[in-house]
Amino acid sequence: MLASLLGRLANDRAWLVILGWVALAVCLKLVAPGWDQVARDGDLDYLPADVTSQQGAKLLREAFPNERAKSQIVVVLARDEEPLTIDDRNFALEVAKALAALPGVPLADAQFPVWDEQTPVVGGMLRSPDHRAQMVVARTTNDLMAIDNIRVLNAVREAIDTLRPQAPAGLRIGMTGSALIGGDVRAATIESLQNTEVATVALVLACLMLIYRSPLLVLVPLATIAVSLSVSYNTVALLAEHFGPDDYWWSGLKVFTTTKIFVVVILFGAGTDFCLFLIARYREELARGTRRNRAPGLALRRVSSALLGSALTTIVGLATMVLARYGKFTSSGPIVGLCLAIALAACLTFAPALLRVLGPVVFWPLGVAAEESVRHGPAARFWNWLADLVLRRPATILAVSALVAAPLVWAGSSVRVSHDLLSELPEGSTSVEGASLVREFFGPGAVAPLTVTAELPEGDLKTADSRFTVAWLHKALYDLPAVADVRSFYLPTGGEPGRTRMLSPEQWAARALAGSPITADAFVSDSPPYAGRVTQLSVVLTEDPFSQEGRDLMPQIEDALEKLADDDDSPWRGARFELAGTTPGMRDLERVTNADRLRIQVSTVLAVYCVLLFILRRPWVCLFLIATVLVSYWVTIGVTEVYFEWLYGPGYSGLDWKAPIFLFVILIAVGQDYNIYLTTRVFEEQAKHGGREGLRRALVQTGGIITSCGVIMAGTFIAMTAGSLRAMIELGFSLSLGVLLDTFYVRSVVVPSFLALRERRLATDGLATDNTDGTDEDGQEKAREGTKKVEGVAR
Repeated sequence: MLASLLGRLANDRAWLVILGWVALAVCLKLVAPGWDQVARDGDLDYLPADVTSQQGAKLLREAFPNERAKSQIVVVLARDEEPLTIDDRNFALEVAKALAALPGVPLADAQFPVWDEQTPVVGGMLRSPDHRAQMVVARTTNDLMAIDNIRVLNAVREAIDTLRPQAPAGLRIGMTGSALIGGDVRAATIESLQNTEVATVALVLACLMLIYRSPLLVLVPLATIAVSLSVSYNTVALLAEHFGPDDYWWSGLKVFTTTKIFVVVILFGAGTDFCLFLIARYREELARGTRRNRAPGLALRRVSSALLGSALTTIVGLATMVLARYGKFTSSGPIVGLCLAIALAACLTFAPALLRVLGPVVFWPLGVAAEESVRHGPAARFWNWLADLVLRRPATILAVSALVAAPLVWAGSSVRVSHDLLSELPEGSTSVEGASLVREFFGPGAVAPLTVTAELPEGDLKTADSRFTVAWLHKALYDLPAVADVRSFYLPTGGEPGRTRMLSPEQWAARALAGSPITADAFVSDSPPYAGRVTQLSVVLTEDPFSQEGRDLMPQIEDALEKLADDDDSPWRGARFELAGTTPGMRDLERVTNADRLRIQVSTVLAVYCVLLFILRRPWVCLFLIATVLVSYWVTIGVTEVYFEWLYGPGYSGLDWKAPIFLFVILIAVGQDYNIYLTTRVFEEQAKHGGREGLRRALVQTGGIITSCGVIMAGTFIAMTAGSLRAMIELGFSLSLGVLLDTFYVRSVVVPSFLALRERRLATDGLATDNTDGTDEDGQEKAREGTKKVEGVAR
């Protein structure tokens, strides 16, 4: 039996267990790479290969192999009331030189590393129509969300700050572009991770000191979590190094920077909970007079089934994320589940070994309270009062709970979700201020134009006459309400097709570039097998490319292209069109993650229900427990949206897209921990003392410890709000709220009321076991059967 083996290890081989874990942690630290060395970058890179943006990016890479730009740096210079002066324009050229000279910045094009007003073909499109603003653009090979964009962001800031004293008076300077937006998001993510780690340790330490007021007792969970974190980090990094590279036969294991945040908070929360339940049972055994050298093992045997069951629900729930199509979900869930399994192993071996070595002195200076004093203390009187209330009015409590929850559940079932990257960042971020400046002078779509790649099955688009074929496509796109401007082989600097009157000399010069060899090289492929058959067009939208409004414009463009390919009179009959860029990528991310959310929600509920059924073997009880956490989720997400809508005001566009799915998986899985702790203890006490008295005793015995665990778990989640990234703030708030709701209401009132009502129904049907003297061995065995089910697996 696994529990007996673990108990013997804790009692008889404590030092061996402790030294074994320390040696394992040290060895892994020596051979494993750092987490940051194997962490992956990007969001859009992990979309399925068959989505629109990935197909467009693939065609763009194959047709234009030298066009390696994935993101861009934009510096915008503007004046409020008058056109830019000669000095302003000369300063813009100095900015371009500074960007080109940035050390280590991966620029995409060696011939024209930075675009300014003097750059052939594209220079004219960098000036605003009223000449009050001008952009300098550097294109990079970094993905939108590459971790290296943090370094790029800092380098650009430093370069501009160095030049700023030389800027003409009154000139406004802004920095943005997809690379800097990604850098701001990444910097905020790392800040959130660092703040979360510090805040988590501080909150857990403070909570443990308030609960135990025993320094050595605080050491047990902290040391256990520290060991499990070290082993977890290095195990995952080692596995990612050997099984993560894309050229390996299996490339499913990928580690991301954000994954570390979830590992920290879940291991601190769940690991502390596991240790608290073990310590509570250890205290009970000592209070009953069990010898100090046998108490840790005996406590472990009594609590191991509940710990295994509760951990299993969380691990299985997280593992269901492997069913997602989005690569970040596929890897992150199982990785966090693996780390939790390592933490569970430490709590079942390292923690009881520490208790065995330290002995009862671990409770200094308060000592081990006598069992009677614990049973009749102030906390016990409160839980006895609550137990009496639950036993007297279970149906009323359940009815009132349903009425209160109903409107919040309705609100939670229809929350808004946002995929807007800019809305994640706090006001005052470099890229947010720069994007605002670009929107003011160039329109919202200029921050990140999308690319339309068109493949004509027959014909040569390299010829001068073929620009009129491109003109047909240019005009079809330009005339759409969704489009602000188009740049193509026909009009490389953009503008309305066919309009020749009232053009400035600069615009006439730009028109003269149309169809020239230098323009053809920029817009038409010369790479086999696409040479002369594929052209690209840069499309500026009328809405912010990162916003929901921008994504909503995609169907207009897709429908227009589809009609063009189906039109018998069109020169583009039978052509293939693909979209690439930030906006189609974010639209695909929205579609894929929405489908994943439904898939993961259904699979998580089914998987956790199966685990509960395996442990408790009471189908209706398991179904009710699942229902309680579902209601908790909807209430939590509903209250969260109402709160942040009030907090952010008119700027609120919805909860970040990551919040609902991670909240659901973690809350459904973690929320069952406390249900398992309670129900297994209820069935154990009912086997000894009968239905009603067993429920009362279980509620009194577990009330304080489960409440303490819930507060600590909520504290670890609230630590996620210590950063500046809105996604982490929203997720931390919602997880803390959900855990507190489960702890103080669902587990304390709703579930006991259901169990009381169930016991009353069984008593009415003559099926309840009222074994108040503890002599009915058959009844005891039947009630204990479910609680020992997990232990039976290891036999």
